[in-house]
Amino acid sequence: MAGQPTSETRARASLRRRNRALAELVATKTELVTAMLHEIRTPVAAALAMADLLPDSSGDPELDDAIELIVRNVRRIGRVAEEIATITGIETGSVPVEQRAFDLVALLAEHGFPVADGPATTLVGDRGLLGRALDRLVVAVRALGGPEELLAEADEAHWRIALRLPPNLVTDRLFTGANATALMFARAVVGRHGGAVGVEGAQLVLSLPR
Repeated sequence: MAGQPTSETRARASLRRRNRALAELVATKTELVTAMLHEIRTPVAAALAMADLLPDSSGDPELDDAIELIVRNVRRIGRVAEEIATITGIETGSVPVEQRAFDLVALLAEHGFPVADGPATTLVGDRGLLGRALDRLVVAVRALGGPEELLAEADEAHWRIALRLPPNLVTDRLFTGANATALMFARAVVGRHGGAVGVEGAQLVLSLPR
């Protein structure tokens, strides 16, 4: 019948609706994170400014230890807030990601990944950020008790960079604290390079396009 939408038209309309909903969800998440970071940074900065006005010693060793512990933890909160801001900025594009050609095989070798029968591969992106993401994931997995086993291999379309997880702990939900931000950072960086990070079997795997 004339004017009747086809199945293809309905599918495209459904896809557009889903894309709009996803875009709205991402925008809401970004706004929420930005607001939360502002609420965290302001009291952290105020607390550290007040701490700088305190004398080096109060004359009470227990009080001095308590103040040192408080300041150390406030600084830690500030570092976490900055880390989340960086991750969010990479995801949204507000933090610049360099776009230069570099040799991925050489980068992997520098960071301890033996390349299994892989030809030289030129990747366009941010060599420094990608190297930092690799280093942080290696530290995170080893902190969980993962073995010293790293592997990088290529097929026709992708590079597969794998870190073996500890036995019986094969889920990314085991990443908490600093390890969790390492995983978030890697996902943001690898995502900006057209790849993905996830758990496959007993390995944490980074996939990058060739």
